[in-house]
Amino acid sequence: MSNSSQLILGIDLEGINKDLVNSGVDTSVDRVIEVGAVLWDWNLSQPVKMVSELIDEVDRLKISQEVEELTGINDDILEKWALKGEDIKRFLESFAKVIEKADYLMAHNSSGYDEPMLEALFKRYALEMPKKTWINTLTDIEFPRRMKQRSMAMLEHSHGFINPFPHRALTDVLSMLKIASQYDLGRMTKLANSPMITIAAKLDAPNWKNKEEVQEFNVTKNKVAKSKFKWNPSIKLWTKEVHQVIIDEGKLNYDFEWYIK
Repeated sequence: MSNSSQLILGIDLEGINKDLVNSGVDTSVDRVIEVGAVLWDWNLSQPVKMVSELIDEVDRLKISQEVEELTGINDDILEKWALKGEDIKRFLESFAKVIEKADYLMAHNSSGYDEPMLEALFKRYALEMPKKTWINTLTDIEFPRRMKQRSMAMLEHSHGFINPFPHRALTDVLSMLKIASQYDLGRMTKLANSPMITIAAKLDAPNWKNKEEVQEFNVTKNKVAKSKFKWNPSIKLWTKEVHQVIIDEGKLNYDFEWYIK
C-alpha cells in the first residue's frame, strides 16, 4: 500500500499511575483518565476524525497533585464530565471501529505506556482491542542528531511550534502527528516492523592501579555514554536497544567494540 492511501491513528492517553517512574506501567492498578485519538490522512497531512473522552473507572486511584498540575484534570472534572460504567464500554466498542480503519497506530512511547494501558482498558471491559502495528515516535523516527532530547515539549520546540495545551491527550496527539508528518512514513513503518535488539558495549574494567589503562577506560566510557548506552546494574553492562534493521544495514558506526547481547 502506498503512503498516499495510508491512515494513521495517533493515540495519547493520560493516566493515573501508582509508580510509573520507578516501576513502569502496572495494569493491575494504573488507570486511563483520558483518551485522545486522531485519524490522520498521511497524503493530505490532515486529521479526518478526532476522538476525545475523559474516563472515570470506579477503581481508579485518586488524582494526585502532580497529575492535576501536569494535565489540569482533577477528581471534580472526572466526576462531572467523564464516562463511567457501561458508557466506557460503549465508547470502547465505538473506538475499536476507528482503530480498525487505521493502517498503523502511532504514539509517543507506545510500547512503554499507551499500548499496554489501552489493551488493559479493553480487557477490563471484556473487549478485544483490534491488532495493529504501532509506530513508536520515540524510537521509530530518525530525528536529526542535533535533536538530542525526545520529550514532546522539546520536539515541538525543535520543530518550530509550541503546544498551547500540553499534557492533554488530544492536543498531544495533534502535536505528535504534526511532527511525524515531516518524516518519511515508509522508513517509520520499516522500523516499527523491525524487532528491538539489545546490544552491549565491550567495556572491560581496567587495572585500577595502571594510570594509562584507567585513562583509556574513561575515554571509552564517555564515548559509550554519549552514544546513549545506559548502565544496566542487574547485568553489569552498558546496553542499548536498537532496531534489528539498523544492525542489518551496518549503520552502527561506534568507535568502540559492541556486541549483540
